[in-house]
Amino acid sequence: MVEDLIFRQPPPGGPPNILIFGEPDAPSSGGAIARGGIPLPTFMLAGRVSATLPPRAHASGAIPLPAFMLAGVARYDSATHRPLVGKVASGWQVAAPASAAVLTRHQVAALGSASRVSRWQRAEVKATVAASVWQDSDRARNAVTVRQQEAGSLSASTALRWQEAGRARNAARLRWQAAQQLAPTPLSVRYQEANRLRRAVHSGWQEAGSLVHRHGEGFGAAQLIERAWIARWQAAMAPMPGRSVIVPPEVDPCYLPDTTLVFREKQKHSTTLVFICERHSLPPGTGQTVVVPVLEVYSVENSIALTRVDGGDIIEARGFSMSLDADSWTWQWSATLPGSALQLVQEDSNGDPAELLAMVNGVPYRLVVDLPARDRRFARADVRVRGKGRAALLDAPFAPDQNFSSASGRTAAQLMALAMTINGVNNGWAIDYRIPDWFVPGGTWAFQGSPIAAVLDIATAAGAIVQPHNTEKILQVLPRYPAAPWMWHTLTPDYVLPADVVSVEGIEWVRRPAYNRAFVFGTTKDGVRGEITRGGTAGNYAAPMVTHPLMTHADAVIERGRSELSNTGRQAHVSLRMPVLQETGLILPGSLVSYDGGDALRLGLVRSIALEESWPTLRQTLNVETHVEV
Repeated sequence: MVEDLIFRQPPPGGPPNILIFGEPDAPSSGGAIARGGIPLPTFMLAGRVSATLPPRAHASGAIPLPAFMLAGVARYDSATHRPLVGKVASGWQVAAPASAAVLTRHQVAALGSASRVSRWQRAEVKATVAASVWQDSDRARNAVTVRQQEAGSLSASTALRWQEAGRARNAARLRWQAAQQLAPTPLSVRYQEANRLRRAVHSGWQEAGSLVHRHGEGFGAAQLIERAWIARWQAAMAPMPGRSVIVPPEVDPCYLPDTTLVFREKQKHSTTLVFICERHSLPPGTGQTVVVPVLEVYSVENSIALTRVDGGDIIEARGFSMSLDADSWTWQWSATLPGSALQLVQEDSNGDPAELLAMVNGVPYRLVVDLPARDRRFARADVRVRGKGRAALLDAPFAPDQNFSSASGRTAAQLMALAMTINGVNNGWAIDYRIPDWFVPGGTWAFQGSPIAAVLDIATAAGAIVQPHNTEKILQVLPRYPAAPWMWHTLTPDYVLPADVVSVEGIEWVRRPAYNRAFVFGTTKDGVRGEITRGGTAGNYAAPMVTHPLMTHADAVIERGRSELSNTGRQAHVSLRMPVLQETGLILPGSLVSYDGGDALRLGLVRSIALEESWPTLRQTLNVETHVEV
């Protein structure tokens, strides 16, 4: 529908100009009225006047008028209900013509001619002989200098010729961008109708002749060259553009500072306040679970590397094995080395044993070498070495026997720290205490022996086990049973192993007395007497009495009693042989493992691990203690 109204002449009555739309004879409740006005500026006369004698005047000039602009407000109000009908009516009238003078400021341009000189000409074709000065070159066997490579990140500004530029955070000046729209202004367009020049145009061209150039390339079959590459421990990646920021790891403090002291019971012995590290690692069965998925193929890249710590010499291992169980406090290991490595495993000039760093699939372990043995055969010389973990330095013959005692009251953790001293000075070893601590009055504990024997004496009092750290001088004190076997279902296992990842499975059935009651007594004047009975039983089958001088608190009695009642009843010792996966690593003793053997789902604690390497295979064998009737 076209809404333009064209009037031929102005209305005879003059403004206001009223337009009425609709049927003229039909009254309506309302009408559409358009009112408006065209403002005109004050007329001003500009021109020139000339006077002559006799007096006579002539005046001429022009009155500039602005462009006509229409402004107004339209309002339409209809409150009438109009049903749908088949009749369509249109109201119209003949508009009066309107005429206005239009002044056009243009004139016919004069014809102007100018000569034009072209400063170019068609090039002539010249034929020359082209010779190829390149060929396929053989691959150089030496190092090749690459001119374009990823530049290393520098602290200062670096000019990089060929690389992905990092985004700059400052303002950037763009030479080509979308221009901002400006407010419309009156534009004066100067144009004219150009006359076509009838000048002749001469084009010079001819049929091009075909030129043939001979081109030859020499090539031949390349020779296959095999070259070994060695990648150390990780897959390399291209660095991203920009500067890398290394965020140092946050140190988890032992406790959060708080001045509020809350006591659960009255102090019985001394008013001394002893502060210990309360933010220990979670015991086995209460941490995050490592779930090994079920796959058709398990691919592992095994590697064993031995390095002497003091000199950094790499030792080739032809065979390697090591083992650890719950009742051992250090690793036992053995290896077969070539005869040339004999000097690398000898003692140093001070008589100290050689220390080796063993990398098992990228995980480090510190080991100590015992006296090696040499075996020489025809055209072959081997060196058989064996030794222990780093904790062997705390036992004879490397550490002398000492007399340990405490005249003042201390906790069990403080007594272990006392065992790690020589004349009151720490020997460099620390204790990672992960069992309930208890107070031991002064004069109760006295022991003679090596430092590790003193720690074992305190740990066995509460039925705990001692495990070494892989590389650091730290001894971990763990509970033998983090919970009673009949409560294992309430714990979260550390590892979930499917039957697909286990290559060899063996089960040994063991039947032990089904004790349901235990007696624990302290043998000193400050000792306590404890009777522990398994819940839900009559307590009619008592285990042999357990005595120890350090049984001076109920917490120690409960820990030892739970250890005595847990190793009872019918058990199944499951032997699992599996690869050393990246997600599991070596599964150490004390870990809670859930194993799906197909016929039954078994949950148990790892009691020992044995690692054996025979290139290219590397396998770990786990001995898991499970309970059939709990």
